[in-house]
Amino acid sequence: MDYSLTQRGRALMDFEVSARLTANRLQARSEAELARAGITAEGLPADMDERHEFIDRALAESPVYAARALLGEWCARNHGLAALEAFEEIREQVVPRLEALSRKGPTTLEVPEGFTPPKYFSRTWFHRTHGGWDAGPYQGFVHSELVRRRYTSHVFPGDQAADRRRTAEQAPRRDYRRILEIGTSSGLYTLALHEVFPRAEIIGIDPSVRMLEQAQRVANELGLKWTLRVGVGEDTGLASASFDLVTASTVHHELPPGIIRQMFAESFRLLEPGGDLVMADVPRYFDLDRIESWRFDWVAKYHGEPFWRPSASMDMLAAMTEAGFVDVAAYPLGSKLGTYVFRGHKPGPEPGQGQP
Repeated sequence: MDYSLTQRGRALMDFEVSARLTANRLQARSEAELARAGITAEGLPADMDERHEFIDRALAESPVYAARALLGEWCARNHGLAALEAFEEIREQVVPRLEALSRKGPTTLEVPEGFTPPKYFSRTWFHRTHGGWDAGPYQGFVHSELVRRRYTSHVFPGDQAADRRRTAEQAPRRDYRRILEIGTSSGLYTLALHEVFPRAEIIGIDPSVRMLEQAQRVANELGLKWTLRVGVGEDTGLASASFDLVTASTVHHELPPGIIRQMFAESFRLLEPGGDLVMADVPRYFDLDRIESWRFDWVAKYHGEPFWRPSASMDMLAAMTEAGFVDVAAYPLGSKLGTYVFRGHKPGPEPGQGQP
């Protein structure tokens, strides 16, 4: 949807981007100070908490490290609030159009009666989003259009839209009939799925009604027919063996490991024999050196990501195998510092082979 920020709204978001990019540069300078002090990745403690303490002591007198911490905290606390302020400046311009897109179009949104979000979701302000994902009636638009497009896409390296499409392309087939996306959020990965599998029926599930409302608006504006449902990936309530692809993008790091295991088991149940699992998330700590993993963990620790470390340290291959998947694989899409893909296959007759 086309819209224009006010001059003040643009300034708010541009300042947030500038501040975070400065924090990123200060991070690089802090790591250079470690190197000059002779501290290498190999010399850091294996335990992550001990590693944080070691680096904090090593850089205790560094004004660069102190400035990085201060600026990083400011950005984490304020980027979402700045986006909300920018939205309030254009509320009268966009709300009637958002409401129209929610009312009219081929995509449906189901909110099961009595649905209660799990505590890991309702009690966490992911990304330090003030009030959580469902804080306000237009939080989906604010997060998708103002935070993601005007902030995170500028402060994190790589092309996020291209990575989502490449994730979808990791699926071994192109003839899927029915796809379940877990953690649909505001529909950015759903769009990539539609591009790669234009003939497939797409069903999306997410515990956030506000994010799904934005996904519905995105689909309706483009004339796309998706079926969206408020719910969780570990207990969908959907029929067994009713999908031939189950997929997700950047969901695991917002889930406790026990829930991830349940999600794999639920995905296995939902797949028909011969179906595929393709999911992607943040880099795996075991693939990174101790400075690289500390860098990710520092951001996760202070920026509202309580499940990042346990999920990034988890053996996904073992969890998928435990759920029943075969031919499991885990690999980075490109750089080890970027998107990481997990694939699995549910045993059974392959397409066109019929029942044994």
